[in-house]
Amino acid sequence: MDTLNSIPILQFSAPTETSLVPHESSQPIQTCSYRLSPRLIALVQSLSFSGEGDENPYLHIRDFEQTCDCLCIEGISDETLHWKLFPFSLKGKARQWYNRAVGKQQGDWGSLHSNFCLDFYPISQIIDLRVKVLTIKQESKESLASAPNQFTTLLASGPDLSLPALFFNNIFTKGLSRESRKLLDTTSIEYFCVSSEKARLILDQIIP
Repeated sequence: MDTLNSIPILQFSAPTETSLVPHESSQPIQTCSYRLSPRLIALVQSLSFSGEGDENPYLHIRDFEQTCDCLCIEGISDETLHWKLFPFSLKGKARQWYNRAVGKQQGDWGSLHSNFCLDFYPISQIIDLRVKVLTIKQESKESLASAPNQFTTLLASGPDLSLPALFFNNIFTKGLSRESRKLLDTTSIEYFCVSSEKARLILDQIIP
């Protein structure tokens, strides 16, 4: 106790060597040495996510992983690269979240990825997205050519809603205007509801 009392209180606030060591990925690194390109780090930083306003964590993760795909280091898995580069893509509120959360993920990129998205895109927003998808309508001046883009953009703005492709296709066709539905004859509509791939082929043939 006497030894503890003799330590200046300011010393307790100084960062220790252990706290300065970055958290390691759970995936083993099979190389003796490697180097993360400063240009890649700068690119990741230029696409930073702050967690403020209407920033979308799912879109950020997709852009981040696409950027990481530009780099391949022998002996290091994609998951490890994502784990090591991800903090460079965060700033402000999001970086503070990372500093609090990273120690609980046990080096697992999938866990960090999921918790990041859930914390910055809560269940209430997922419910709102599901409602928007289920009630989507073609706008009055929107062409049939642009309607699929509106639908796919909406779907890509959040997590996988785990609904079958047939269900999505039915929602889309029901949301079209009467005029647009007339462009799809009865055979096409039935065929359109079979799969998203066949649906895309139908639209490509009908839409100029």
